[in-house]
Amino acid sequence: MKIFKKSHFLLLLAMMFFSGTGFGQCETDLFLDQCASSLGTYNYIKSFNVVPAKKNAVSEYSYVFSKGSKYMLIVCEQHVDKGKMVVNLFDRSHNLIASTYDKTEGKYYPNLVYSCSTTGLYYIQTTFLDTKSGCGLCILGFTKE
Repeated sequence: MKIFKKSHFLLLLAMMFFSGTGFGQCETDLFLDQCASSLGTYNYIKSFNVVPAKKNAVSEYSYVFSKGSKYMLIVCEQHVDKGKMVVNLFDRSHNLIASTYDKTEGKYYPNLVYSCSTTGLYYIQTTFLDTKSGCGLCILGFTKE
């Protein structure tokens, strides 16, 4: 049996301890349940992890929405310094439909609701404004109208 040197043992121990819980790391599983409760009567579909993000970096996801359904997108952020996470919803031609940020008023909203009138592919974009980093979730839910 080979004996570890004390310095090797401490290094191994540090690697095991910090591998899953580094400072500033996004732990979306910890706050998914809390944020999903904001769906109220909407049914949970899925969540999109937004981790980590650099200033003004955009992540894009797609999902097929169905006519006659109402969709809710919830912003759930963590480790954001000064700025905010924004969710934008686009149609299949990438025309902006709705956003959680109103540029004209400079207001952020915690969610957006969209009543779907056309079945098709929709794009969900997430970004962090006015911050160098952040992490979070965008939660998608639906209900029948």
